[in-house]
Amino acid sequence: MKNLLSYCRPLWFFHKRIALPALFISVLLGLALFRSIGAAGLIFLMMGPLWHYYIYEVRYKQEYYFYFNLGFTRLSLWVSTLILVAIVFFTALLL
Repeated sequence: MKNLLSYCRPLWFFHKRIALPALFISVLLGLALFRSIGAAGLIFLMMGPLWHYYIYEVRYKQEYYFYFNLGFTRLSLWVSTLILVAIVFFTALLL
């Protein structure tokens, strides 16, 4: 259990900077433009990876070293972002 928490806590800090603003913007755009939660999920499907790129590839490139030291590769962080985005998208489609 302790090993799982040591793995999930850094991912939570990583995704907190991506998911919360992207989700907020996606819901606002989806409801304002299309009046649909499904559209918000589709916007989040595009916004999540773009926000990841902007935050961690352009603005805060040096933060990757923190996650490298914890054993995460750049590829694993991108895959976790895509998995999170897919989960939110399919959840929004079900609503």
